[in-house]
Amino acid sequence: MTSIASLRFSPEILRRLGEELVPHPDLGVIELVRNAYDADAPSCSVELNSVEISGGRIVVTDSGDGMSEDDIISGWLLLGRSSKTEDKLTRNGRRKVGEKGLGRLAALRLGRYVTLTTRPRENPGMQHVLRIDWRSFDAVSAVEDVELTITTTQTEEEPGTRIEIDELSTEFKPRDVERLARALVLLTGPFPGPADFRVDLNAPEFQKLASIVHQSFFDDAEYRIVAELNDNGRASASLYDWRGEVISSGGHSEVSSAGSERGDSPLAYFAPAAQFELWAFVLNANAFTIRGSNHKVPEVRSWLKSVGGVHLYHRNLRVHPYGDDGHDWLDMNLRRVRSPELRPGTNTAVGRMSVIDEEQRLTPKTDRTGFLETPEFVELASFGRNVLDWAAKELLRRREQEKGKKRQQAGDKVETALNKLQDTVSKLPPQQRREVLEATNSLQSAFDEKVRAVEDELLLYRTLSTVGTTTAVFAHETRQPVDLIDQASTVIARRASRLLKDEYLSQLSEPVETVRRAADSLRTYADIPLRLLHRRKRHVKVVDVNEVATDIVSLFEPHLQGANIQVELQLIDGGAPVKGTVASIEAILANLLANATYVFTQPHSGGTSQRIIVVRTDASPGSVFIAVMDNGPGIDTGKLALRDIWLPGATTREDGTGLGLTIVRDATRELKGEVFAKASGEYGGAEFNIELPRATSLS
Repeated sequence: MTSIASLRFSPEILRRLGEELVPHPDLGVIELVRNAYDADAPSCSVELNSVEISGGRIVVTDSGDGMSEDDIISGWLLLGRSSKTEDKLTRNGRRKVGEKGLGRLAALRLGRYVTLTTRPRENPGMQHVLRIDWRSFDAVSAVEDVELTITTTQTEEEPGTRIEIDELSTEFKPRDVERLARALVLLTGPFPGPADFRVDLNAPEFQKLASIVHQSFFDDAEYRIVAELNDNGRASASLYDWRGEVISSGGHSEVSSAGSERGDSPLAYFAPAAQFELWAFVLNANAFTIRGSNHKVPEVRSWLKSVGGVHLYHRNLRVHPYGDDGHDWLDMNLRRVRSPELRPGTNTAVGRMSVIDEEQRLTPKTDRTGFLETPEFVELASFGRNVLDWAAKELLRRREQEKGKKRQQAGDKVETALNKLQDTVSKLPPQQRREVLEATNSLQSAFDEKVRAVEDELLLYRTLSTVGTTTAVFAHETRQPVDLIDQASTVIARRASRLLKDEYLSQLSEPVETVRRAADSLRTYADIPLRLLHRRKRHVKVVDVNEVATDIVSLFEPHLQGANIQVELQLIDGGAPVKGTVASIEAILANLLANATYVFTQPHSGGTSQRIIVVRTDASPGSVFIAVMDNGPGIDTGKLALRDIWLPGATTREDGTGLGLTIVRDATRELKGEVFAKASGEYGGAEFNIELPRATSLS
């Protein structure tokens, strides 16, 4: 005896493939918009009604080709397979962009009811309506036990599709609406060129963002990169200045070897054909004035905040999350930290990688968050990074050539001036000639001495720059392993407490917490240099020393707690305003805090078990006073005289750089202030007092 059987699926699978598979509700809505694109719709609108609470409504309407009854049954209701993988082109020549239909399911499952109304172009005058009540699936044992009815009627309306999702079970938080608005605005991009698909969303966030994004600032770019990866995997690139003139062009060997220290060049990239464009901006008023721009720097900065980064466009539609905040998939910011000269970042550049991918070599993730990290995708990203590296080298080479010309011109001017001076002096009477020669020789000697001092200072700050950028690189790379330590310790704690119960508390709880605290301290080490190097902190303005002191102490807090150090903030009421940069104040306070912290962590005789650092601010009508004091052992003047602690390289630490207090001194001088040190101050340890000119207002 034989029986016929078949696989059946519990309604629970709908929840797992719908709600659980797609992480954010807005991603499902975007999938419905992509379906409209595949239907050759010139436009699509999304209506959100009361979505901030349960029971809201979403309506997605398009003016595309609609669907026949067979399209609904064999395509729209069939999950896990998409006709898009079979049909190469739409009626109007578009390449379809969807996969599997799971993203559509996630959107439909957002509510209790779904109503599909569609009018096929191939059968004018007919309208099909399908209504789904998801509660009906709760009463059956298998999905296929629920019968759905398609009602067909006549209509005079134009072709198109309308999807209504009612009684939402998921609330759209403001962040979800904002993310949806940004995704829809950028779906076809802010870039130059024709757009044959338009999306509208009835949300204030969308209108505001759209008004910003669709402004055109591309003509204000300092330079533009245009690169191509052809069907054979061979790359080429060109670099243009702001006038549109070619700075440099490179073939496959030049571009593909740019990111290799040894200059290795692969024969070809194992990736689909692609086009890469990037516009990079110099955000200062002088650069805009030179180009005769009608725009202001704040306008462009605001625009870049909304659209900045490199976006990935697959078959003309943007793919989430590439180019979003936190998804710098070409590592532009990391490369900028490693080598800041002439490097674009996500806040100073906007670009697109466009891929048609006729052979479908890129594989979308099932949850609709980008592509799988297959060799093809990795190679595509490698192409983009190599283009950025090549452009940076070409720009650096161009700048060095210009610097060489300027040095030569400056040398020629000096030589011409000296010759003219000698000719003039030679015409003077002997007595006057001798006096003038003595004066000019004295001037030349003083000038040479000043040049040597400037060269020494330049060498010092080159060293500091190297230290800073190297530290920032290690800080950036440290974040990932620290996060892994934190995540692993959390998993260990959860599993061990479940398996060992009370024994976990007595045997493992404290060691695991120690690991977590150590991870927090390591995260502090990673965050400090990245925070201090932030570009916006280098703008001159009126700065409140109290705010900077509070931020710095907060930044150091995990490390200070790990070292059992207490910091007391004794800040004057009403603020302590000075004119300068946040970076300068941070440089002073961070180095003084770092020095005090180091001293406490070293073994020394005497002192107290209670470790205290005091940061105090005060003010007079003309000055702001900063004091940083501790109750440590103080400054050992037997090893280093107090007047010498400011000298570059002077240190009492075997592993010290001797640059920290030099930075404090120079930063104070830049702020037109003075700094004094006491070997043993008010609290018994080292004490540093800084006086800076007071700004008139914090406004």
